[in-house]
Amino acid sequence: MTVSRSPSPTIHAILKGLVLLAWLAPFSAALWGAGSSDLPTYSINFSVIDEKNQPISDATIEVRSDNSLASTSTTGPDGKASLTVNSRGSYSLTIQKKGYLSTETVLEVGESNSAQDVDIVLSQVGLSQQSIEVKGEASSPVTETASSQATLPTTQAKTSAIRPATLSDALPLIPGIVRAKDGSVRIAGLGENHSALLVNSVDVTDPATGNFGLSVPIDSVQTVEVSEMPYLAQYGKFTAGVVSAETRRGGDKWDYSLNDPFPDFRIRSGHIEGVVDASPRLNLSGPLVKNKLYFVEGAEYLFNNQEVITLPYPQNLTKSNAFNSFTQLDAVLSSTQTLTASVHFAPHSLQYAGLDYFNPQPVTPDANFHESTAMLTHRWQIGDGLLQSTFAGTGVSSNVSPQGSANMVLTPVGNQGNYFSTNSRSATRFAWIEQWTPHALQFHGQHIFQIGSVLGHSENQGQFGGSPVQLQNTNGALLQTIHYVGGKPYDVSDTEPAIYAQDHWILNPHVAVDIGVRLEGQTITATTRAAPRTGFVWSPGDSGKAVVRGGIGIFYDSVPLDVYAFSNYPDQVITTYNAQGLPVGLPVRYLNVTGQAAESDFPFIARGLRSGNFAPYSTAWNLEFEQTVKRWLVIRAKYLQSHGQDMIALQPEVLQGQHAFLLNSSGWAQTRQAEFTARIGSAAVRQFFVSYVRQYAYGNVNDASSYLGNFPSPVIQPNLVASLPSEIPNRFLFWGSYGNLPKKITLSPHIEYRNGFPYQPTNVYQQYVPVSGPQYRYPNYFSLDMRFSKDVQVNLQHAVRLSLTVRNLTNHFNALEVHSNLADPLYGTFFGSYQRKFLFDFDFLF
Repeated sequence: MTVSRSPSPTIHAILKGLVLLAWLAPFSAALWGAGSSDLPTYSINFSVIDEKNQPISDATIEVRSDNSLASTSTTGPDGKASLTVNSRGSYSLTIQKKGYLSTETVLEVGESNSAQDVDIVLSQVGLSQQSIEVKGEASSPVTETASSQATLPTTQAKTSAIRPATLSDALPLIPGIVRAKDGSVRIAGLGENHSALLVNSVDVTDPATGNFGLSVPIDSVQTVEVSEMPYLAQYGKFTAGVVSAETRRGGDKWDYSLNDPFPDFRIRSGHIEGVVDASPRLNLSGPLVKNKLYFVEGAEYLFNNQEVITLPYPQNLTKSNAFNSFTQLDAVLSSTQTLTASVHFAPHSLQYAGLDYFNPQPVTPDANFHESTAMLTHRWQIGDGLLQSTFAGTGVSSNVSPQGSANMVLTPVGNQGNYFSTNSRSATRFAWIEQWTPHALQFHGQHIFQIGSVLGHSENQGQFGGSPVQLQNTNGALLQTIHYVGGKPYDVSDTEPAIYAQDHWILNPHVAVDIGVRLEGQTITATTRAAPRTGFVWSPGDSGKAVVRGGIGIFYDSVPLDVYAFSNYPDQVITTYNAQGLPVGLPVRYLNVTGQAAESDFPFIARGLRSGNFAPYSTAWNLEFEQTVKRWLVIRAKYLQSHGQDMIALQPEVLQGQHAFLLNSSGWAQTRQAEFTARIGSAAVRQFFVSYVRQYAYGNVNDASSYLGNFPSPVIQPNLVASLPSEIPNRFLFWGSYGNLPKKITLSPHIEYRNGFPYQPTNVYQQYVPVSGPQYRYPNYFSLDMRFSKDVQVNLQHAVRLSLTVRNLTNHFNALEVHSNLADPLYGTFFGSYQRKFLFDFDFLF
């Protein structure tokens, strides 16, 4: 149930106490211990697999208490092992296997008499490091790659105050990633179409737009890593960052859970007025055939009847419906071969998309999306090498339609009529991926090679239609009209081959170097691109607690297929009117023109001489220092600089006396970012993450995606260089959980303080106005969210988790909108903020 009301003075006092408690929680470990029990034994079942979901045999498991060995065991051929301890509490857990990075973490043994299941992921030496809760510590840091990666602890993320439902929902918990006003994810100041989203090494972005879409359920995800400019050549199709997620495998016994089974209700004036949201999530996993075939299913229904508080009720409701399902089968074919098959199915719809004060319900469109991805992965251990073969297919279809047939009317104080565009499309992508990691080679040190290839084919079919648009001033006088003429269905296709090779060269126990190159092409762009990259890892001293990483490389975006549908869009015919309402001159027709990239001395791109020969790229470097101060304290400082060029831009031009909207590669973006992060606590149940990010992101803001995306704007902006729309100069983030409070209550705070998003003033013609001086921004944003939860044991196998979440506990004013048109009498006024809200829910734990 969701309740939102202003608290009484007594509640104010309670809330102040909660804020104080949130800040004292990390320092209260000395007051409340984990406790002990007189119960005779506690059983723990371990499942040890590698990052490819393969069981690891002969791994040594040690459980220690106060530096004394409490129990030990060794995994069998199926990667399983069991052991017992004599009391509940905190133990030191170590898992080791030659050729893998050893993992050391804290094992929490609870009160339940039933056996506890623990899944462990070990990473091969020299490969990208992944973990479930705490990043495994290698015996020598130089076995890690030079790429700087942020690992999202999915266990803590799922129980955090933001309560993510999908993978994308959880990403803003990572420094350098924010959620924009439109709900999209921005990495290093750039949009989703500049980043790659990989699930089990497969690109699952929309082939037409490059957007992430509705990602897999967070309950289905085992590990998440985000890399801003990774220097491994296996990664491509990005200039901002890579989000790489691995899904979990079914265990040796059946397990199921039901989260958030009941909806939240809207209460107004003491009466229930419908459902606000509902997000029941069902998870089921287990063995279909013991030691041979494993099954996992994560399904969720997501309903949101969101209230836009800047509009009157009930004309302020925007609704979304989604069914999100991820199914995976893992088959152990032999001791050296496995087969994994998975299907992600996600139909979803939006009613009154983009609803806000300036765009009331009649002006907004409805949208229906259908996203699906199927993949089949075969892993074959040949000698000491590993061959991984993957076949995958992704499909995304969409249909965007207005509420009616009235003309759209744009005014400085708000829009009227109906949305101008209808847009339907269907995009597909098929990919064949091969990856070979041979046995390590000894030659002036140790070389760990990886070579691979990718062959992808994408298609996009659809049609864009436009209805007349009127531009009026504040008095209702007609200024301009936009009519759409011509246009036809589009059908574009593209083939993207790529090959790569990389070497992690361990020179000695203190220094390692990554060297790699990626060669890729895009037939629709008539370009072939080479991406050399190199990085280093240096660990001074013998303790391995201090690590320095750095690198430099070249990265390329994959040009979305919507770029090549633009020439089939209808042309705009613009008529301008004087103060008397009479046309000024003849109507002007703007042709849709796809330009040709200008000649460049950049040596790593080969272009054919044709229109649309685009190859957006960035040259980036970074330097990072990481220090393990104590077992419970790890700090990191990082600096990143990136310069992107040949970015896709859209702007009005006059070409040989003809007016045109020119789609070309004249855009650029520059990013500088410093990050300071700390992990406090070694146990997952008592762990906090603190970060501060200083960012500068500047470049062209007339990005082509504003017209080529799912919800285009009818006004195509002139060229403008300013702060990028998601630039956040300063951002502080604190989150985590503390599960050792009295009465076994877990506290999960989430505190974010940052600068507001930038915005651009517009004139009466709805066009950007260049300004001098500091960038215009929304006011600073601050939110203190708090979640209290407690598990109530029903019996030995079942429990109920009760939780209370408080959003915006301090009731800080976080502006939702601004009057940004210079002709608006309220120009410069910020308004709208969601007040404090209380959320009560519970989960069934089986």
